[in-house]
Amino acid sequence: MFYKRFLDICTSEVLGGKPRWVQLRLLKVLFSLSPSRKSVLYIRLAQLFSAHGWHRFARRIQYRLATRFGLYVEPKTEIGEGLRLPHPTAIVIGKGLKVGERCLIYQQVTLGAASRDHDGLMPRVGDDVTLYPGAKFVGKGRVGSRVVVGANAVVADVFGDDVVLAGIPARVVRPVQPGDRVGALRGT
Repeated sequence: MFYKRFLDICTSEVLGGKPRWVQLRLLKVLFSLSPSRKSVLYIRLAQLFSAHGWHRFARRIQYRLATRFGLYVEPKTEIGEGLRLPHPTAIVIGKGLKVGERCLIYQQVTLGAASRDHDGLMPRVGDDVTLYPGAKFVGKGRVGSRVVVGANAVVADVFGDDVVLAGIPARVVRPVQPGDRVGALRGT
């Protein structure tokens, strides 16, 4: 991730698309009381430092995320633009994963790490996905785009696009309807 791309992503995710005085406003977010904006900024900073080989700084930010918010996000995980964490507590995003764009992730969500024999990044979550509190992705669990995963659902299989999942183990409850909150487009 290059610095210009970092600023573009943070402008849309953290600052709400307001492009004036980006660096100063991001610095203000670091000292603000908004945990959702601050946690997303920390995740993006850890990814930036890791991409540039500054692993010590990335580990410090990772430690800060873990102790302050209870978040564990591997810096090398590929997370698309538009990440939203309304309640950033106890979220785990493992190693070797790919998370799509415009994802809305609530508290206590676990996206298990990719298996060791997997080559490259393993896509776990598609674009425009909402993961409600307590959702877990284990084993080969994956979802496509425009999916809603219900609270405390355990996704252990591969699911396609435009569905609502619920239960332990997760199963398709119904197709996505126009009123459903899908991804970060509709807000919280």
